[in-house]
Amino acid sequence: MNRVLSSVRRWLGPLTLITLAVVLAIIFGERRERAKLASPTFQSPLPSLSPTIKSPLPTMPPVQTRPYSTPTPLPNQGVWVGPVSEVTLTGGDITIEALSSLDLDGDMLVSRASVRGGGVSVVAVDLRTGQVQRLSPVAERSIEGPRISGQYVAWSEYPLQMDNVGELHVFDLTRTREFTVGQGLFHWPDLNDGLLVWQEGRGGGIGIYGYDLATNRTLTIAQGPFLHSFPRVCSRQWVIYLKQGLPEHWPSIVDLYAYNLLTGEDILIGQVLLPRNASAGQQHACDGRRIAWLGVRETDATLTFEQHLYDLATRTDRILDLPNPGAAHHVLIEDDLLISMVGYDLQRDVPFNVLWGLPLDQITGGQLALSNNRLAWTTQPYGGSQHLYTAFIIPQP
Repeated sequence: MNRVLSSVRRWLGPLTLITLAVVLAIIFGERRERAKLASPTFQSPLPSLSPTIKSPLPTMPPVQTRPYSTPTPLPNQGVWVGPVSEVTLTGGDITIEALSSLDLDGDMLVSRASVRGGGVSVVAVDLRTGQVQRLSPVAERSIEGPRISGQYVAWSEYPLQMDNVGELHVFDLTRTREFTVGQGLFHWPDLNDGLLVWQEGRGGGIGIYGYDLATNRTLTIAQGPFLHSFPRVCSRQWVIYLKQGLPEHWPSIVDLYAYNLLTGEDILIGQVLLPRNASAGQQHACDGRRIAWLGVRETDATLTFEQHLYDLATRTDRILDLPNPGAAHHVLIEDDLLISMVGYDLQRDVPFNVLWGLPLDQITGGQLALSNNRLAWTTQPYGGSQHLYTAFIIPQP
């Protein structure tokens, strides 16, 4: 293990603002009194934008890529990504320059939007019609998330001054209203099936806490002297998160845990890579039945990445036979589809190409969003403008 950690430290880059922001939030935040969870404070709905959707594109333009992110060509085994369509945002009272932190539920995409002239906002895009709704005012602040599940969108936001506590926001798309769950040292929220979780600095450490939007009940999932980070809601029964030591031990291979909300059981699942770049916390994902994560092992001073799949029902781990999975920027799993450097149909047990011909370093942040067999992503060629695309994964009946 020491050799693996040593190799990972040499391989990964310098400490990024993600890690630094979390640590500084604790240092400065402990000097302030953290407010308790408050009753929802509602705000008025905001105006919408009206984008248009272009016709499907036959192919993606060729671009240069780094060696480690080159997709692996795979034979057609009955699963492929269909025609690609571009969504162009137009009109409205703001001009969106870039989207980031994409999340998708069904046909509804949510994102943090950088606005021309300064400031950021949270927006929702209906990929069927192209309609865009602005969910928060435009302001100079830090936004983490957003996440969407059903009628709810959640995100945390902070003033740019690090000595101020943040707020945890929820927007109800059905009632077109926003409310604030509470104030505190909130980071990296996740949302699924009405259950909201996040990492928060309390008592000198970082723990995992939650809020049930259906019952208005608060939850404590993990706390103590360790750093607990990057939670994911698998279902109303399971939440996964990372557990590690002091930040000076980063970058590292950290422990991945699964917490049972019904029984209180806390299971060590395995060990996952935690890099020091923008993909930190993106190498693990889950659905109601399974946990997927990217592991790493060392052989003759060479790092080999392995795509793990853990079955929560049988408590068994499986390493998928993928052709050179590589250092995936983003691991996603839903139903029988797994996305990392390549795709994998879990029902048919076959890998497939994901956006073949488009290197992942041109996907903004290396990020894809997946829901109901639909993919969404943004690209931004070097020195160019950003583009938003969508396509369906098409399995053979």
